[in-house]
Amino acid sequence: MTGNRRQQWVKVIRESDHKQDQMSQLAREKATVQERLVQVTRERDTALRVSENRRRAWEMHRIQSLEWKNYLQDQIEAGLVEILRLNNLLHPIPRPVPVYPEVGPQVIVADDDGMEVDGLAAAAPPLHEDVENEELEPFIDEDGEAIFDANSDDEHGV
Repeated sequence: MTGNRRQQWVKVIRESDHKQDQMSQLAREKATVQERLVQVTRERDTALRVSENRRRAWEMHRIQSLEWKNYLQDQIEAGLVEILRLNNLLHPIPRPVPVYPEVGPQVIVADDDGMEVDGLAAAAPPLHEDVENEELEPFIDEDGEAIFDANSDDEHGV
């Protein structure tokens, strides 16, 4: 039985060595898996940071583009106002003629009598008339005083 015991003992030792080899192998695999887990975690964290930075950059770009759009719209509006102001200076809009219902429009309309006037036929009277020989007939006012021109009232002290 000693031979049998010895075989059993050798068998137990071999099994023990084999289990220890398996445990060492598992420990190495565990370390490898842990290193890979740390590496994947770092990559995930880096990807999350990059994604967050990209989201922030996109949001900043969107805000800046809206601000730029508003600025350009304000500049366009200011330019249009300036163009209209200058256009109004160059080409003013005439004001409409006021109409008073009691009186009617405040425009004098001349009736055309259909006669055409030649420039030479309607010439001014000759310059050398005898104005000195012409007598002025006085106009008599209510008081019986003679008036020779419109400013004579001032001369009488009235």
